[in-house]
Amino acid sequence: DPRTFAPREPFGRPQDEFWGVRRDGAWCAVVYLGGTSGAVLPVGDDPAALRALGRTAVERLPRPQRFQIIGARAAVDPFVERFARGGLLPRLDRPQTYMVLEPGDLPACDRLPELRSASRDDLALVYESGADLRAEELEEDPRVVDPLGYRRRVEDECRDAHTWLWLADDGLRFRSSVSAVTADSAQVSGVYTPPAHRNRGYARRGLAELCARLFAASRSVSLFVNDANVPALALYRRMGFRDRAPWRSLFYAA
Repeated sequence: DPRTFAPREPFGRPQDEFWGVRRDGAWCAVVYLGGTSGAVLPVGDDPAALRALGRTAVERLPRPQRFQIIGARAAVDPFVERFARGGLLPRLDRPQTYMVLEPGDLPACDRLPELRSASRDDLALVYESGADLRAEELEEDPRVVDPLGYRRRVEDECRDAHTWLWLADDGLRFRSSVSAVTADSAQVSGVYTPPAHRNRGYARRGLAELCARLFAASRSVSLFVNDANVPALALYRRMGFRDRAPWRSLFYAA
């Protein structure tokens, strides 16, 4: 049967929950339920355990206005099926590929000293470019659907140096964020080149420079890419990224 265990700082907030299923003394599936963020993040490869956790998620998730189910496809599928039985269907369903790059696989590339982390002075640029990115990727404008929450997230990005920018005389050429950094891997997200600067090699140079810097602290770099984004998949594979796992991200709105 699913059982809960309390999250301990810094892994969770008071409204967050972790639920898991144990079999023969070992955890065989776990799900994180973000009471504030609305994130449903299952992990595991036991179908029966995942179905049980799917039922728990439907019962326990506080149902914020917006929530997401994200994870490996085999882990996510039972949750999607369970939510659908309750009449909850996703606004977006994005098959993705989880990709990993190791230092020896990154081709040689000219260094890019112009790449730098965003600061508070870049707030307006990060705000507008990030909204354009999300409108393109997620088919909604955060300046409209969640203006206050989105502005707070942008302020955090600039304060904590999570976003990287390449600026030139002709404007923003490249931006990306670093979602997490561990000794094992650094996760890159939000890779973006404004439409006017695409097909000029800027994304390759910017991302290669960012990866080279991240390798100073992490053994690999990982990212997720939509399977429908054929140009991005081709770019990442040319850069040495290798497919690691099929992924799925679903976005729900009230």
